[in-house]
Amino acid sequence: MTSLNRHLKHWPSTLGLAATALLAVSQPTLADIPASLGEEGTAKLLDDPKILNAPPSDAKRVYVTDPGFFHMTSLIYTIDGNNNELLGMSDAGKLPHVMLGDDGKIMAVANTVYSRVARGERDDYIEVFDTETLEVIKDIDIPENRFLTGVMKRMATLSTDSDHLLFQQFSPSTEVGLVDLEKEEFVKMMPVPDCYHLFPAPDQNFFMHCRDGSMLQVTYDDEGNTEESRTEVFHGEDEYLVNNPAYSDTTGRLVWPTYEGRIFQMDLSESGADFIDPFEVFSDEEKEEGWAPGGWQAVAYHHKRDEIYLLADQRSEWTHKMPSRYVFVVDAETGERLRRIDMGYEIDAIEVSQDEDPYLFAASVADTSLYTFDAITGDELGQVDELGRAPHILYVPGK
Repeated sequence: MTSLNRHLKHWPSTLGLAATALLAVSQPTLADIPASLGEEGTAKLLDDPKILNAPPSDAKRVYVTDPGFFHMTSLIYTIDGNNNELLGMSDAGKLPHVMLGDDGKIMAVANTVYSRVARGERDDYIEVFDTETLEVIKDIDIPENRFLTGVMKRMATLSTDSDHLLFQQFSPSTEVGLVDLEKEEFVKMMPVPDCYHLFPAPDQNFFMHCRDGSMLQVTYDDEGNTEESRTEVFHGEDEYLVNNPAYSDTTGRLVWPTYEGRIFQMDLSESGADFIDPFEVFSDEEKEEGWAPGGWQAVAYHHKRDEIYLLADQRSEWTHKMPSRYVFVVDAETGERLRRIDMGYEIDAIEVSQDEDPYLFAASVADTSLYTFDAITGDELGQVDELGRAPHILYVPGK
């Protein structure tokens, strides 16, 4: 089965965005077109290929990044979570960072490519996509120093107003790059201490997690001039935090589990960091039984319901990157366990839609699939299969 045929099988009545773009270039035979289009529709499409618009992005739009296994090229799948339909695909470079902004109307991607695919001259750049057409609407060159880590979401971020984009550099020094999306230009590299991750706050602020267990707050102006301050140390050296915490750009709530299931939380704003008392998801008895978080993207947060979703299973020590079968839902204020969802699959990443009737999205690398569950009842609602090589980074609007 050709790559095009594999993806066209997901659309029973219409062609997806990226597939239509491929049709415009490759002019496939009638055998490559779904029969459900009908002879008249098929002939019209072949005579006048065009890109079709997706429905406007809503709370149940979900984006799945497939960085492969550190391959040189990646795919970003755009999926309508309401009905588990694949809407389209966007090409990306090595280990891209994906960011959603402007209430889901745009998707920004920090990319890296090489002139000889796996070697040669490096080129780093920012692409901004319209999420209805998946057309590139902005293409901005940046210095070749973006930190390549597609398995950690918060190494690049949009500002809370989507006017700026920030990306992290580790070498030769720790700096944060500032991009003006309105002017479509790179501004400057801003020096920062030895701190990591980027969590945006209003009025041109961002926070970073530092090696001593504190948070760094940075305020920047349009020219990249900065002011810094530090918070108190909020965790000990022996409390290891997972790589991909949950953060709400909308509310500023940061939810950060440890390898053992202790949950640290804080509210980040232009005024600073307001820490919340941590709690344990698992009892001492459950820890003895091996219950602990696991997966590449092991935590999600629903800010309206104030619920934390933690991907976990019974596991051996230092297997916190391995997939899990269960999601534990807890009250973010009290730490009370509300429910446990048995998904029935080996899951590597979870995310939850931010509407009144939320869906739980779960990606499986082994199955190359995205599964959808009712986040309240735990009922399985559908799935999308054949999502590349290793789909395991999820994004939803309204975070």
